[in-house]
Amino acid sequence: MSTPNFLIGVFSQRVSDMAKWKARGINCLVSHEPEGGRVTKADWEAAAASHGLYFMDYPSPDDAELRAEAAQPFRVAWMQDDEPDLNRLPPNSPGATDQGWTHPDVLAARYARCKSAAPGVPVFVNFAGPNITPLPYKGDRHAGYIAAADWLGHDWYVKNRNADRYPISFVGDAIDRLAAWSTTPAMPKGKPQIAIIECSDQKISPLGRAPTPDEVEETIMLCVGKGVKGICYFPQKPPPGFVYDAMPPAIVERITRVNAELHRRFNGTPMPPDSTGPTPVPPANDPTAADVIRSMNALSARLAAGRCATGRAARRELAGDGRVSACDLVARLTLRTHFDNAKRDGPKNRHVLEFGGPSHVDQGIVVPPVTAVSESC
Repeated sequence: MSTPNFLIGVFSQRVSDMAKWKARGINCLVSHEPEGGRVTKADWEAAAASHGLYFMDYPSPDDAELRAEAAQPFRVAWMQDDEPDLNRLPPNSPGATDQGWTHPDVLAARYARCKSAAPGVPVFVNFAGPNITPLPYKGDRHAGYIAAADWLGHDWYVKNRNADRYPISFVGDAIDRLAAWSTTPAMPKGKPQIAIIECSDQKISPLGRAPTPDEVEETIMLCVGKGVKGICYFPQKPPPGFVYDAMPPAIVERITRVNAELHRRFNGTPMPPDSTGPTPVPPANDPTAADVIRSMNALSARLAAGRCATGRAARRELAGDGRVSACDLVARLTLRTHFDNAKRDGPKNRHVLEFGGPSHVDQGIVVPPVTAVSESC
């Protein structure tokens, strides 16, 4: 069974909620949820498959079970420790670095086991976004973790951390850095990535808040424009008062609509397939220029309202004869984030924005960059 072109996941959800998440457009469950030890890993995986949902979780410590897991038709990957770059352990204790991070050797050994059992099954590792983006940092402490994974991810909860100070662009910065740090001659654009999306009020900082529906959508489109392989929602509110799904109704409505559009654009179907249904076929053609303009209007309300002269320039840029690639479409939709930042920063800032580049949809074909007209907001 072939996996979807684009993964739309949700982190660590209960068996009883799987149907709800599928109805919202999720096609992949990320991380086994044991529900306090009541649900085994095998039962959770079987439930996911019965709902027609792909999944990834931690590999079994038993070699025979690991080989059996490799043959599961709905498995898309195995997972490494979540956020191994957090100082959860006493420094220099067994399995820890001098910072208290999980030692890369732990991940390397697990990676070797997985590859021995099934060389073709990817291994995914997710990092803490704030540890990726500091400007002076060059990624040396992450090299061992990146070598022990095939897919990379990060979680940067910018609005939950400090809504006024941290911009959504930090999420894109982390994607760029992980791509640069994982570049090899065989993978000149870096390893595939799955971006974790904040979508609830986590109550992790007095300066934070839940993102708005517009901010959630902006984050998704920024990630898609960077060419990620998928996204994964993190809807939880951590303890105290833990909640599996703390998404406000307005965000639920927004992501359900956005997910349907992502499925249509990348997976050729509005919803995940049933376990007994046909494998989806990718669209034969890219969207037309009219599709691009409609998407731009829907996703750039402030521009379409005429508050920024760049809205007219953006529509001129998008209009024209012929067809526009899906990669170009989603990249140009990131205009919204950049122009919103320009408006926030004031008319003194003039922005020249370059878009383009490959996407998993383009099978490695480079789309020529497009430069938007430089204007003041």
